[in-house]
Amino acid sequence: MSVSGTAPTVELSGVRFGYGPSPVLDGADLVLHPGDFVVLSGPNGSGKSTLLRLCLGLLRPQAGTVRVLGSSPRDPEVLRRIGYAPQGFRGASSLPVSVTEVVAAGLVPGKPLLGRMPRGGRRSVSAALEAVGLGDLSAECLFELSGGQQQRAVLARAMVGDPPLLLLDEPTTGIDQSLRPAFVAELSRRAERGVTIIAVSHDPDDFHEAVERILLIDGGRIRSLTHDEFHDHLEIRP
Repeated sequence: MSVSGTAPTVELSGVRFGYGPSPVLDGADLVLHPGDFVVLSGPNGSGKSTLLRLCLGLLRPQAGTVRVLGSSPRDPEVLRRIGYAPQGFRGASSLPVSVTEVVAAGLVPGKPLLGRMPRGGRRSVSAALEAVGLGDLSAECLFELSGGQQQRAVLARAMVGDPPLLLLDEPTTGIDQSLRPAFVAELSRRAERGVTIIAVSHDPDDFHEAVERILLIDGGRIRSLTHDEFHDHLEIRP
């Protein structure tokens, strides 16, 4: 639930973006406030990951505006306040880096992966690892873990610094079904503390108990639907 009377965390106004002649997003509008927890869904190629990259300043809109935390998403100070978990971990597999070291990198964004942990960092890292079910693997080498476990480490890294904005691309993909309710509950607790969360998901049912509405990218625009409306849309989609 959003915090009333607060400035928006994310603002998209009339955003247009495409990788070719046909736009992926066309006239997309979105306003999210502190405490908003939303699921972003849509078919493959509809622009879900593109929207996250626009919010990160990795892409620039061809029309319209994007503002994040009251400023341009390309502002380095803004980027340091965003927790981002992409799909898949892309790193140098030859580095003998532990799960703890990877997650701790999220405490000081923009700094080298290996370095001194800030004061109180170990407690924060432990809490983030427990939230994704990796507490017993903290000392393991990241690249000896399964792909799903590596993805969970990336999620912990995004959350460990308690950023005011979390952008999560398919966050439940690497999490066992039995662990998903606890993970979603952790996200809900963060939203209750005022964190804004955008979780991209092909299966919004994972978040049924946590979010009331789903943001669907449809025809380049963003629609807000209830869970029932979303499933009705799936049934009538050609």
